[in-house]
Amino acid sequence: MKLLTARYVVPAGQPVIEDGAVLLRAGRVVGVGARGEFSADSRIDYGDAVICPGFVNAHTHLELTSLAGRVPPTGDFAGWLGRLVADLTAREASEGDVESAVRDGVVHSIRAGVTLLGDITRAPARTRSVLSGSNLRAVSFGEVIAIGTQRSKLDDRILAALPDGWSDARVRVGVSPHAPYTVEPDGLTACAKRATQAKAPICIHLAESPEETVFTETAAGSLADHLKAIGVWDDAIAPSGCRPVELVRRCGLLTERTICAHANYVTDAEIDILAASGASVAYCPRTHAAFGHEPHRFLDMLRAGVNVCVGTDSLASTPSLSVLDDLRFLHRAYPDVSPGVLLEMGTVNGAKGLGFSTSVGAISPGMPGDLVVVPIERANRKDGVGAMLKSSAPPVAVYISGVLQNRSPAS
Repeated sequence: MKLLTARYVVPAGQPVIEDGAVLLRAGRVVGVGARGEFSADSRIDYGDAVICPGFVNAHTHLELTSLAGRVPPTGDFAGWLGRLVADLTAREASEGDVESAVRDGVVHSIRAGVTLLGDITRAPARTRSVLSGSNLRAVSFGEVIAIGTQRSKLDDRILAALPDGWSDARVRVGVSPHAPYTVEPDGLTACAKRATQAKAPICIHLAESPEETVFTETAAGSLADHLKAIGVWDDAIAPSGCRPVELVRRCGLLTERTICAHANYVTDAEIDILAASGASVAYCPRTHAAFGHEPHRFLDMLRAGVNVCVGTDSLASTPSLSVLDDLRFLHRAYPDVSPGVLLEMGTVNGAKGLGFSTSVGAISPGMPGDLVVVPIERANRKDGVGAMLKSSAPPVAVYISGVLQNRSPAS
């Protein structure tokens, strides 16, 4: 048995324990409480620190890790998307190293204390070979783009996303119809049906920009121009006549197994639709800010009963793959929001959104020992979670299934 102690243990969703301890055996939590309650042959005291659940990155693109700093976000979303696609295509053609980008993303993630993530991939087989060989828990969402000249690739891309017979202890598979402007309604419905048959999770970029609404309602605007510029457009593309949230609802994509990435532009009625559907929202705070979007309505969503989690998007749009950094950003931007609520968004809520709520996201007896240790300043040590969010210190230890991870660049 192994005993970890610190100034605070924060189980997430439960009261904070001062002078707390977590007892691990065979990779699982067997006890949580005050440090005097337990004894073990192996004991590590982290002193002025917080022990909390491993962070959950509900939405990211690890294969874009190699694009860090190359395509800075701007207020022109469609223009940025065009530059991203061009740069990514050029790099893939010259280097062809998706695996290397994913490996680097895994290292960045574990170093930042992320122990579970939802990853979008255009190359499912290649990405999953890396994830399966790592220690991370993950849901790998195979991306589907099927519109215009890409329409005929729908079935093959759905099959690649959700292959028959997939089995992996740590990595689950899901489907990601990319967005309402890259998959037509029939394709969205086909993705929903296949996910239902496979009981698989779904992730879709939804209501990410005002241009998306223009496209779904009219099949025009800057996103239509983008499709034309990359040679995807054809005259069979037609407007749906409705807003993005209503479109994906009609296509059967809003379920309890669905994560809606971003949801930056939603109305009160659409928040109610999301709440009633049981779908989760992955809010990416620093990416949202980098694009200069209107203030996100995550607090309204939480009040309405929407399960809001935190994602980092990718290094193409944010400085790091650290959920902790995003939580700290939110704490500075919304100082009146309870630090405990923010922590739940980065742990418990993310685990629920990815379908891991009964196994990870909290520190509780029987759960795997997926833990992060974050040091706090002595001046702030009277406030556990708040002190962690006020600090700029990275994690000093990351455990997955009770095993301390090698956080060096060579890991």
